[in-house]
Amino acid sequence: MFQKLKKKDYILYQRIIHKIIEISKNPELGKPLRNVLKGKQRVHVGSFVLVYSIDKKNETIIFLDFKHHDKVYR
Repeated sequence: MFQKLKKKDYILYQRIIHKIIEISKNPELGKPLRNVLKGKQRVHVGSFVLVYSIDKKNETIIFLDFKHHDKVYR
């Protein structure tokens, strides 16, 4: 998901990895989403949004999308 970004914008890539580590330690960190994205959560990484869901039964975090704030909610 982030391999191209690693080459294109390494600083943003590092910020995303840091945020993923934070989420893995505290999955409830993100803000719950509503409407069609209900059941998912989001965190901001600069002007981008990382959308994920939590599978409590299997104790896993599923990262679903990473887009610019203007595009993620469309």
